[in-house]
Amino acid sequence: MIFKTKTLSYDTRARTFWILALILGTCLIVYVWAIRATISNTIARASLESSTANLSAKVGEMEFNFISLANNVSLQLAYDRGFQNVNSPIYISRSASHSLSMNR
Repeated sequence: MIFKTKTLSYDTRARTFWILALILGTCLIVYVWAIRATISNTIARASLESSTANLSAKVGEMEFNFISLANNVSLQLAYDRGFQNVNSPIYISRSASHSLSMNR
């Protein structure tokens, strides 16, 4: 058997060390950035969940107010507000026309 030995020069070892150190430093920076982004997103999500809960409560309150106001509507209230009965209602019908026209 013939063994060949290969020796690495000091320059090659130093260059390899600095390349590996640079890769390690880059990985460390990316790791710290990813952790920071995760924490920021978690805080933002908690804030959004709080806002969602507040808005849901407001929507529920507004729905309750709407239902209570809708239950108070009567024909007499409509007359008091100026509404009148219509004897001959005009309806708008949908036609298959693909153009607009102005009838005068």
